[in-house]
Amino acid sequence: MPIRIANAPVSWGITESVDFPPEYPPGRVLDEIAEAGYSGTELGPHGFLPTDPAALRGALALRNLALSSAFVAFPLGSPGTRPGGLAHVDRTASLISSAGCRLLILSDEVCPERSAVAGRPEESNRRSWSEAEWKQAAESVREVVEHSQRFGLSVAFHHHVGTHVETREEIHRLFSLLPSEALGLCLDTGHCVYGGGDPLEMANQYGDRLLCVHLKDVDTDRLKEARRLQRDFYAAVRHGVFARLGDGGVDLGGMLNHLRARAFDGWVVVEQDVLAGGKGAAAPLANAVAGREALRRLGY
Repeated sequence: MPIRIANAPVSWGITESVDFPPEYPPGRVLDEIAEAGYSGTELGPHGFLPTDPAALRGALALRNLALSSAFVAFPLGSPGTRPGGLAHVDRTASLISSAGCRLLILSDEVCPERSAVAGRPEESNRRSWSEAEWKQAAESVREVVEHSQRFGLSVAFHHHVGTHVETREEIHRLFSLLPSEALGLCLDTGHCVYGGGDPLEMANQYGDRLLCVHLKDVDTDRLKEARRLQRDFYAAVRHGVFARLGDGGVDLGGMLNHLRARAFDGWVVVEQDVLAGGKGAAAPLANAVAGREALRRLGY
C-alpha cells in the first residue's frame, strides 16, 4: 500500500487547551482538507468533529476522507490524572475505531514548567521526571496500550515540545520502558528539530516502531530566535516557529526517501501548528495547498 497523506485540524488552529477559532467550524475544516488534496484527516481534539459515530462517518464520507488517527494527551507522570486520562482514551478509541481508524497517538501533556524551556535541551533535561514519575509514566503508557487494544487499536507515542518527553534522552528513556511490539512511534519532524534532535536519525534508531509520521517544517531563524529570547512553546508557535511545509529547514526529501526505502505504508500527516492570531494562522487553506504541492514535487 502506498504512503497515505493526511492533514489535521491543528493546521487550522484547532488544538487542545485553547478555544477553537469560530471562523473554522468542523465542516469548513474538513472541506478545506479535502479541497487541498488530502485523503485523510486526524480527529483533532475530542469534541471538535462529531462524537456520534454515524455522524462522524458521514462527515468523512461526504468528503471522501479517511480518519488517520487521533491524538490523546494527559500528564503521564501523575497518578492522579490517570483515571481521567484513561477515560479520554476509551471514549476516543471507541469513536475512532467505529470510523475504521486503527491508530491512537499518545503524548504527555504540555505543562507550564516544560513549555517555559521548550527547545533548550540542556534546560529541559534538568526538568525531566523524577524516578517515581518515570515509573508512573510507564504504568500509564502500559494501561493506555491495554485499553486501546480492546478496541483493536495500535498506539504510537508522540514526542512533543513542552512536555516531559521532548529531548533525545527522554525519548530514549520512554522507549526503553516498553517493547516495540507494544508501543510504536509517531515521529514528528518539526517537534524533533525543535527539541534538538534529527528526524532521520530518529527514524533510523526507532524504525521498527514507526507507525505514523507528522510531517512538519521549522523556520530555523525563528527557532534560533525563540531559544535566544527564551520564548515558551505557545509564544514560539504564535511567532511562526513552524513554517509552511517546504519553506523551512526540515529535510523533507530525505525523510520521504527513507520512508520509501523501508516500504513504510502508514499515514504521513502534514501539519503546521498555528494558533489563532499568530503568524501563519490567517491562511490555513493556502498553507495546506502549499504543503500538498511540496509533496507532489517530491513524488507523493
